[in-house]
Amino acid sequence: MIRKSVAPILLLVLCALFTACVHLPPVTPNPGSPVKSLAILPVVNNSVDVDGPAAVQEALYQEALHYHFPVVKPNAETNQILKDQMSLTLGSQLDMATPQKLGTALGVDAVMYASLEDFSQKITGIYNVKRVRIRAKLVDCKTGEVLWKNGIGVKQALTAGGSFLSQVPGVNLAIGAAGALSSMASRMSDKSDVALPKFLGDDLDAPWVELPERTTGVEMAAVQSVGGKVISKAMGTVLKEETDKAVDVLFHGYYHAGGLGQPVTYGTMLITGPGR
Repeated sequence: MIRKSVAPILLLVLCALFTACVHLPPVTPNPGSPVKSLAILPVVNNSVDVDGPAAVQEALYQEALHYHFPVVKPNAETNQILKDQMSLTLGSQLDMATPQKLGTALGVDAVMYASLEDFSQKITGIYNVKRVRIRAKLVDCKTGEVLWKNGIGVKQALTAGGSFLSQVPGVNLAIGAAGALSSMASRMSDKSDVALPKFLGDDLDAPWVELPERTTGVEMAAVQSVGGKVISKAMGTVLKEETDKAVDVLFHGYYHAGGLGQPVTYGTMLITGPGR
């Protein structure tokens, strides 16, 4: 049971975790689509987080439900079939089977492969940044043709912009300088990323999209970052906002840069189903 004294802090943390959204173009059915059923395969984990692949597989499944495929096989069913019939339990094992064999076992027209390249939270109290980076492909199970592919990284930062010690000369200036240096170092790190490994034999990039940065006081930044990490871990919602937004961009092939009114094209939209 959550104690009453903790409830206000919990509410603030949850609000911080799940605010802001990205508005993307509508999805319409494609009557000529060859894909009437699909399955989201276990995600290849190239990150250092053991829980990230399952979270991403679930996010991909939930988003695919909005793309007019008459059948999107539930992940639990997909994973159980792969385990029982093919002894496959990890995304890294999927190259042991062809798309044709996977399609036959799962009874679907297409399968979606995905890899998770980054699933991390860097918490310093002054500059806190969350990153999710995903690549994905939709493959026709009959022909082995890649019907769609895309990759994207989403990053969001929470910076400290003040303190209850603001009356002390130089405190806010020092905080601001430290935050600016941390932000610059983070951007330089993104630009100097080593090349991603081939994804199913394909050089598929996943450039970073930076969501609007949030600013708050040092004390609240600490509560939202450290407290939010503990709460989201307990609730199974670690990096959920960033994961959902990454999948939105990945599937739509669009994103909003800062306050732009019109979306920026990136990649191509996921091929849609013929409608229900």
